Amino acid sequence: MSVEPERSRALDGTTKQLLWDRMISGKQTISTYVVVLDGGTVETLELTAAQAEGFECLTCKAQCSNGAGAFQPVGRIPSVGSVFQCIACLGGAR
Repeated sequence: MSVEPERSRALDGTTKQLLWDRMISGKQTISTYVVVLDGGTVETLELTAAQAEGFECLTCKAQCSNGAGAFQPVGRIPSVGSVFQCIACLGGAR
């Protein structure tokens, strides 16, 4: 007798967005982080966990998207990861 593992159904777009929004809302606690910016400058910044973990723009807190909302790495937080800014903030548009 063969037993097949239960197959999980793919999540629809609405459910994926709901889970994403819930995850981001849980990362809004502000803490102080030492950020090593590209070029070697070290700054101490107050960031949300979402910003520190690279889910939101370092400057405007927007989430990554297309066009001017696309992200570019601008530094890192040791033992946490890379930090990003959106193209709009890098160009001074925000």
